[in-house]
Amino acid sequence: MIKLIKSELIKIFKRKSIYFLLFLSIIAIIVYNYINPNQNEISSFGSDTKDVSITGMETALEKMTDNIEEYINQRVSIDFYKLYNTFEENSWQRYALKEENTSHIVNNVFTDYNLDIQTYLYNINDYEYNPHTQITLDLYENSKLKYNEYVKALNSNNWENFVNLKIKNLEERKNTDTLLDKEIQEINFEIELYLLRLDNHINFDYNMQNQYLEQYKSNYYSIQLFQSNSYGESQTFVDKNINEYTARMQLCKYAIENNIEYDISNENNLIYDNNIDARISFIRTFEHFDLIIIIIAIYISSTIITEEISKKTIKNLLSKPHKRSSILISKIFACIFTVIISMIFIVMIQYFVGGFIFGFDSYALDYIGYDYIHEQVFTMNLFTYIMLVGITKIPMYIIVILFCIFIGTFNKNIAMSMILTLIAFLFTNTILVEWSKVESLSIVTRFFITNNWDFSIYLFGNTSSISGINLWHSMMIYLINFILLFKLALMKFNKIEV
Repeated sequence: MIKLIKSELIKIFKRKSIYFLLFLSIIAIIVYNYINPNQNEISSFGSDTKDVSITGMETALEKMTDNIEEYINQRVSIDFYKLYNTFEENSWQRYALKEENTSHIVNNVFTDYNLDIQTYLYNINDYEYNPHTQITLDLYENSKLKYNEYVKALNSNNWENFVNLKIKNLEERKNTDTLLDKEIQEINFEIELYLLRLDNHINFDYNMQNQYLEQYKSNYYSIQLFQSNSYGESQTFVDKNINEYTARMQLCKYAIENNIEYDISNENNLIYDNNIDARISFIRTFEHFDLIIIIIAIYISSTIITEEISKKTIKNLLSKPHKRSSILISKIFACIFTVIISMIFIVMIQYFVGGFIFGFDSYALDYIGYDYIHEQVFTMNLFTYIMLVGITKIPMYIIVILFCIFIGTFNKNIAMSMILTLIAFLFTNTILVEWSKVESLSIVTRFFITNNWDFSIYLFGNTSSISGINLWHSMMIYLINFILLFKLALMKFNKIEV
C-alpha cells in the first residue's frame, strides 16, 4: 500500500500543472493581502472633531416657524453644537459630546438612555418656544438644572466628573416607576459602560480602548435586535448570532480590562476602523483561501483516474498484482496527502507574505478566542490555532476528493468534472446557506453534506447556525456520505474494463 501511495504521489508531483496551481496560489495570496478589503481606513465620523458650522442651521431655522416640532429640534441641534464648538478640537469634551450624538435603535425605538443632554435641551426649548408645550415648570427647571450640571462638568476639564454625573442621572432615571424591566436592564447596561470607563481609566478619545468600548456597546444592542427576531429567521440562526455577539462583547471587555492597545480581531472584525496586522490575516488563512485548496483538491482528484483512462495507462496499473480496492485507496490517500501539503504550503506563504506586508511583530501575539462552553475568553499559541483549524477542515476536503474520484470513474471529460464540482461547491456555500436560515427549508438542508462537513465551526464549543445541526448530527451525516461515496467509487472502479 505504501509503495502504491508513493507511486501515486510521484505521478502527481511530476505534473507541471500542480506547480502552476501553487504558483497561482502565491499570486492570489500576495494580491489579497496587498489589496485587502479588511484594511479599513480610520472613520472620519469617529475621529473627526472639527468645528460644526451652525450658520446654515440658523438660516434654516427662520423657515421652520410653521412647524413647531421641526423648529424646536433645530434649536436643540444649534444649542448642542454651540456647546460642542466651545471646546478645543480633539479634546475629551468633544469626544464625549460626539458620543452623546450617537444613537442605537432596536425595532425603531431609541434605546440610548444615557443621551440626556439633548433631552434636557429639548425640554428647555420646548417650554420657552412652544406655546402649546406639555413641559411642566418643574420639568423645565429640572432640565435647566441638569443641563447646567453637565456644562459645569464639561468645563471642569475632569472627564471623571462628567462620567460620575452620567451614572448619577442614570441611577435616578432607573428609579422611575413608569419604566419597564427591559428598560431598566438597558439603563443598567449603560451604567456598566461608564463604570468600565472609570475602572479602567479610559478618557474620552478615539483610541483603541474607546473603540473597544463602542464595539462592546454596539454588540450589546445587536443582541437585543436579534432577540426580537423581527425578520423571522430560524431560532437556531438567531441563537447562533446572539452567541457570536456575546463572544465579541466578551473579547472587547477582555481587551478593555487588560488594557490591550492593539486590535485582537480574529475571524471577524472587532475594531472596524483599524488596519489589520499579519496576525489577523494569518488567523484568517483558511477563511480567505479555502477556495484555493478546494480547487487543488478538485483538480488532483478529478484527474487522478480520468487522465489514466484517457491516456490508457490505467490498463498497466490494473494488470499489476494489486487489488483494485488497494489501488483506489492509494489514489485517495495520495490526493489527501497532496491537499495537506497544499494546506501547509498556503499557510507558510501566508505567514511570509503577511509578515512582509504588515510586519512580523504581531506573530508574537497569541490567538485570543472565546470558549462557548465555559463562557470565557482564552489565549492560545497562534500556530496551535492554525493547526487545529487545518485539521478540522481536512474532512471537508476528503469528501470533495471522494466525490471527484467517483465522478472520474465514469466521466472522461476532466474539465466538465472539475467545473461541475466547483459549481456544486459554490452553490451549496452561497445559496444553500441562505436557504438554511429559513426554518421550513432547514428541515431539508440540514441533511446536505455541505452543511455538515466543516468541523472547524464546532471549535471551542461553537455551534452551527442551521436548525437541527450539531456536532453529532454532522458526524453522522458525514460518515454516511463518506461510506456512500467510497462504496460508489469502489463499485464503479471495479467495473472499469482493462
